Amino acid sequence: MQDEAYIKVSADEQPRERSICGFRQRLLKKDDGAPASITRLRTDDATPHWHKRTDEYYYVLSGSGKLVIDGEEVPIKAGDCVWIKPGHVHHAEGDLESLIIGIPPFDYEDVFVEAPPEAGGRR
Repeated sequence: MQDEAYIKVSADEQPRERSICGFRQRLLKKDDGAPASITRLRTDDATPHWHKRTDEYYYVLSGSGKLVIDGEEVPIKAGDCVWIKPGHVHHAEGDLESLIIGIPPFDYEDVFVEAPPEAGGRR
């Protein structure tokens, strides 16, 4: 796929799978050779977690709720975009459908549920 001029992905053709944050469809991923991962997510019983390397951008497609980042509640609704930097514990709550953009692309080895080693979680 990497030699092609473009990659087209249809969300309707992607499997829905359970993740730490809810139910996702992985649109572009590390295995595609993409410089970012893009995931469509329906929030459901999300577990607080953090990343050492990945910046995450949550763009809310529909619904409303909140992101809890280092204990701070950030209200979100359709049309909002929130950048979560590496090292910060976060999870989403509410009736939300979002696009999650990860740079570098999402990697299972970069997901941690235990507290970050430093206070405040800065990298």
